[in-house]
Amino acid sequence: MKKIILLISINIMIFNTALAENNNILILQKLQGYKIMTGIEISEILLGKTVILKDLLSEAVYEIKINKNGVTEKKTLKTKSPKTLTNVDYQARADLLKGALKFTIEGNKIITTDGLRTYVSTLYKKDNNIYGVRDVDHESVNFQILTDYNKAH
Repeated sequence: MKKIILLISINIMIFNTALAENNNILILQKLQGYKIMTGIEISEILLGKTVILKDLLSEAVYEIKINKNGVTEKKTLKTKSPKTLTNVDYQARADLLKGALKFTIEGNKIITTDGLRTYVSTLYKKDNNIYGVRDVDHESVNFQILTDYNKAH
C-alpha cells in the first residue's frame, strides 16, 4: 500500500511540475498587437546580417549569420538550461535543425532545411520585439530574435 501511495505521489508531483512549466509557454494567441512580418521586412533584418536567436524554452542563445545565398551559420553563445531535461514541452518539440542549413524566404514565411527536415516559420513583430513560430510547434512561440546579445539575458 505504501508503494502505491508513493507512486501516486510521484505522479502527482510530475504532473504538477508539467503544469507549472506549461503556464510559462508563450502561445500565438498571447501575441496581441503583433503583426506578421513581410518577406521584405524579414530580408532586411536577416539576410547578410548577424542576429541573436533565443530559444525561449531551453534559454539557449545562438548567433545566427545568414548570407545572401541563404547559407546559415550558427554559433552557440549560451547553452541550454539543465531544466530542459525535465521540461515535457521541450522534450516533445522538434529539434533545432543542425549542420549545413539552407534558408529561403517565400512570401512572409521562412523556409529552413537541413536536407532531411524542413521547417516553415513565421515572424511576428511589435515595436522592437520579434518572435518566431515554427509550423512544427503548433502555435507555440519558442524563439525570439534579438539584435543585441545583452538583451538575451
